[in-house]
Amino acid sequence: MVLSTQFNAAKEMNVSGYISVKDRLPKTGQKVLAKYDGVYEDRLVVFWRDYNMGVHFGRIDEPDGKGSQPVTHWKEI
Repeated sequence: MVLSTQFNAAKEMNVSGYISVKDRLPKTGQKVLAKYDGVYEDRLVVFWRDYNMGVHFGRIDEPDGKGSQPVTHWKEI
C-alpha cells in the first residue's frame, strides 16, 4: 500500500511539472520550488553544490547551507 501511494504521489508531481532529483537537477544558483518527503507545501529554495559536488537545496536567506534539506522533486519558477 505504501509503495502504491508513493508511486501515485510521484506520478502526480510529474504531471504538475515537478522533476525528480533522480532524473535531473537544476542549474547551480537556480531558484526553484521544492518538494520534500513528508512535507505537503512547496518551498522556495536555491540549488547549489558544495566543494565535494554534494547536492543542496537551501533556503534563499541561508547561503551557508544550514537550511539545506533532502529534496525529492523540484520545479522551475
